[in-house]
Amino acid sequence: VLLTAWFGRQLLTTMAIYYYCCYTISLLSISIFAGSIHALAAARPVAIVTGGTRGIGSGISTALAEAGYDLLLTYNTNKEAAEAFASGLKSSDTNNIKIICVGGDISLPETRDKIFACLDSAFGSDVDGQQQQPLKALIHNAGQYVGITSENSDGLTSSVQGQAFGDGSMLNEDGSTNFDSMHYYQRMYGEAFVDLCERGLVRMAKHGTGGSIVGTSSPGVTAALYGPSAGYSMPGAGKCLMEYSMRIYAVQAAKHNINVNVVVPGLVKTEAWKKLAQSRGMPDETVLMNKALETGAPIKSLLEPRDIGNLVAFLCSRGARFITGTVIPCDGGLHLKR
Repeated sequence: VLLTAWFGRQLLTTMAIYYYCCYTISLLSISIFAGSIHALAAARPVAIVTGGTRGIGSGISTALAEAGYDLLLTYNTNKEAAEAFASGLKSSDTNNIKIICVGGDISLPETRDKIFACLDSAFGSDVDGQQQQPLKALIHNAGQYVGITSENSDGLTSSVQGQAFGDGSMLNEDGSTNFDSMHYYQRMYGEAFVDLCERGLVRMAKHGTGGSIVGTSSPGVTAALYGPSAGYSMPGAGKCLMEYSMRIYAVQAAKHNINVNVVVPGLVKTEAWKKLAQSRGMPDETVLMNKALETGAPIKSLLEPRDIGNLVAFLCSRGARFITGTVIPCDGGLHLKR
């Protein structure tokens, strides 16, 4: 009897210790899990915006900053202007926003290498390690009128601006076809978009919290919305690749809760108008802008960069999670005049 009683007490003690340990481990697991969830929730999402410091890109960056994103912005050659914009945006933000600028021609693979090396080191969004801040938005907005609004790595000048399909303007004196301008636009818009998507998607999928990809196209590219414009032959050759690949990416990325779209800005008030007017021998951009408004969109008002930014920020929000694989004009009705 005594022996039985002793064994009973030992069994009860062992069971009590076992259940206490299980309870403690459960509490610890819940605490760790809750801590992980809190850390993920507390980490500010990151947005990459190419060409994000000037023109339309500045409006996109400002809207995303107000939506709670930290920013990795790219610029082509004007470092001073990029840093001034970033500084101004930081000073106007009350959430201690983090902004990093990366310079270089977006058509070059080495520039895109720098973008993702910066993303991984500065925001901890690497593919293999523990991601501290998730990449949640990827916006390919960078672009230019080659030889007019910015410099380019190929040294192309404004002389290529008149090139169009079918009128003989692409022919060299020896009768061969000059693809220099077309290939540059294809690298800047199409190839860059594909490269950014490929690298960005693997990081977004790794984190597992979804995200958004947006490309910026132009009127004249989307056949369903705009009639063809011969004067847009060279840029259109690059942006049509962006628009087509966008639809494929939308299908592939859906399983990761990532939506992919393209926006088409209309007549937006940026400094590009001034440079374009100067290239045509005009004293300023007023006449050129007024003519564009008169013959363009039904809404007789230029858009502001922030108007495009608001649309992009919406597409990157939870409210637009079911909008994917489409081209969305924000053009004051310009597409109605096809």
